[in-house]
Amino acid sequence: MKNLTPSLIAIAVTLFLYNSSSYALDLPKTVVSNNPQCLIDVPKFDRPLVNGDIDTLPVNAEANQLEAIYPNIAIYKGEVLIEQGNRTVQADKVTIDTQDSNNRIVTLEGDITYQDNLIKMKGDKASMNLNNNDADMIPSEYHLVNRLGRGNADKMQLEKNRYVILKKGSFTSCPINDSTWDIKGTTVIHDNEEQFLEVWNAVFSIGKVPVLYSPYLQLPTGNKRRSGLLMPNFGYDSIDGIDFSIPVYWNIAPNYDATFTPRVLEKRGLQLQTEFRYLNEIGLGTLAFDWLQHDTKYNEDRDNRFNGNNYDDNRHRWLFHWKNDELINYNWRFYADTTRVSDNQYLTNLSSKYASQTAGYLTQYYKIAYNDENWDIMLGYRHFQPFHSELKNSLYQTQPQLDMNYYNNDLGPFKFRVFSQVSRFLTSGKSKPKAWRAHFEPTLNYTLSNSWSLLTTETGIMATHYNQDNINKNIEQYKYLDKKVNRFLPKFSIDGKVIFERDVPFINGYTQTLEPRVKYIYIPYRNQSNISDYDSTILQSDYIGLFRDQPYSGLDRIASTNKISTGVTTRFYDNNKVEKFNLSIGQITYFTKSKTSEHNNDLDENSDTGSITWASDNFWRISNDIIFRSGVQYDTRIDTISLANAIFEYRPTGDKLIQLSYRYANRNYIDTVDKNPFYRGYRQDISQAGMMTAWPLSQTFNAVGSYYYDVKLEQTTDGSIGLNYSDCCWGTTVQYGRKLTDWDNTSRKSKYENKLSINFELKGLGSNRDTKAKMLNFGKLPYNTAFE
Repeated sequence: MKNLTPSLIAIAVTLFLYNSSSYALDLPKTVVSNNPQCLIDVPKFDRPLVNGDIDTLPVNAEANQLEAIYPNIAIYKGEVLIEQGNRTVQADKVTIDTQDSNNRIVTLEGDITYQDNLIKMKGDKASMNLNNNDADMIPSEYHLVNRLGRGNADKMQLEKNRYVILKKGSFTSCPINDSTWDIKGTTVIHDNEEQFLEVWNAVFSIGKVPVLYSPYLQLPTGNKRRSGLLMPNFGYDSIDGIDFSIPVYWNIAPNYDATFTPRVLEKRGLQLQTEFRYLNEIGLGTLAFDWLQHDTKYNEDRDNRFNGNNYDDNRHRWLFHWKNDELINYNWRFYADTTRVSDNQYLTNLSSKYASQTAGYLTQYYKIAYNDENWDIMLGYRHFQPFHSELKNSLYQTQPQLDMNYYNNDLGPFKFRVFSQVSRFLTSGKSKPKAWRAHFEPTLNYTLSNSWSLLTTETGIMATHYNQDNINKNIEQYKYLDKKVNRFLPKFSIDGKVIFERDVPFINGYTQTLEPRVKYIYIPYRNQSNISDYDSTILQSDYIGLFRDQPYSGLDRIASTNKISTGVTTRFYDNNKVEKFNLSIGQITYFTKSKTSEHNNDLDENSDTGSITWASDNFWRISNDIIFRSGVQYDTRIDTISLANAIFEYRPTGDKLIQLSYRYANRNYIDTVDKNPFYRGYRQDISQAGMMTAWPLSQTFNAVGSYYYDVKLEQTTDGSIGLNYSDCCWGTTVQYGRKLTDWDNTSRKSKYENKLSINFELKGLGSNRDTKAKMLNFGKLPYNTAFE
């Protein structure tokens, strides 16, 4: 028997033993359930996986009886077992008929079972044409291996080593004996090569109740992207009413795709959201355009001047977004990041993943850059779309800005760098000055270092030329400006750091470091009251910020500096070199008063010599599950804490989270550092406490909630609560949120928006979404981990 088995059975069972993936309903790996209970009755593949061309491997067969009818018929009977590579076939009877060389037929009868590493199939009778590998099995039942997915058919046909055709077939990802949902069709065709499922006369049923009919339906069954409908989203909020959207995905090419999302807002109208994504040899990008032809509620609010807000006359509402990053060749790069909207209220009324109302403006930025070994050059263009008239008249655009850098690190122990920049500053404010600015800054650096210390000395010159126009000296803040200004400032700094290390005597296996740092900076005073402020902002002085050369960003304000920054950091490491704790504390001490002109800002007016700023940062990994971070900044110029924050996070597993947070900002400090006139004049300090949690209630239920409260204003700023149900074959998420959106000038009260969102998910149809991550980002203040 064994002499006959390899030659005859290798042909006979080709019905099942060609490339198995050509008929396995290969769903995405995301279908594999996180709940082990879901996989109890799922077929397993426990043998070592055989790779390569399985068709060339030998075939082993066993049977109780062999009957041969010479010369063209062979019959195997009784517990027939056939194995080849990853494949096994079991049947009661196998008959091979090769009388017609052009139509060689194999028939399998009885309790037929086929299994490989991807699929398991059962049937009562099967036949196959050995010449073309076409085959039929009746009736047929299939189960995916090691994952959820099953179905049955009155008849299964295999064609061209590619297609699986089910007559009166079905599919569901629910476990055995669970018929929560399924899809049935008169004809179901699985195309393994393109990895999708076509269903004719498709009926989607929940339980035994048909809820949806479609004459044709196409579903993804593999990792390849497929065009078609995505899962819909349903929501409700107190302002817009019902919010329903259903995305349509278009797989244009392997490197191009698009999503079209019709969105119906009950009180506004029909919005069409479009997103086009591209990836080519030189880069990638996203192009998006959202359009709302007629916003009923916006037009009503505008006609009534609702809440006293400033409404635009544009009756069509839209958003445009383009982000592009291309490396044109080895040296050239083009980058764009631009977002525009039709009106000032767009992002308040119609939220978008591309932008936020919080900043007060949108940016349109483009740059083209060239990089070489020792130098680089960048030409940029930056424009702003402000949401408030006050901000519109204060923001400066750089149109254009040219940056050039030269580096030379081959000067022995020295490093030489030249930074240069030419900028044109424009603004919409008719009474505000405009300017050309040219800056040239060579620096020479000398560094000594070893494994436990670092000493860096740097000296340089900052030369800046201004050509200012549209100067109105009748305005108080501009009366000192000059049309042409040349400013030359030398600078010198020396920065030293030492790392001491010891074993911790009271904690076995722990190592402690002590890292003192001292930095001295000198920049002489130059009166800059004849220069307008185009791009300078006071920077936050956290611990790292203590060691900056300048307290300002930009180039318009270079403060006189004769200061020493001192600080010390201590760290504790366990025996695996994991950092468990660190604490940093430092201060800035001025030997002479720091200023930029004789007309300083409020902070500098109050400054003097001596200690000005204290800052402390802390990190404590209490355990592998618990993290604590905090930061405090104290400013003697306002004689109080200027900024503070703290965050406590407990995360024992990936799906369990409790986070407590607090942040504080002194109103005098905000008024000084924030150049946005719309937000100036704070009546209260910012003092906000928050909590966020995500916790599984059972194997199928998960709860997520967040709450943020303004201690000073005694009001809620943002809150949400959500419940997610997810079992082996379907899931749903219900979430309610309440967030502060605006200020009602009429009633002098805060304005809130209440929102309800409901989403459904069928396991096995496309990629499963990270539901808990989306729930944590439901509110206005998304989740930020303390573990990173």
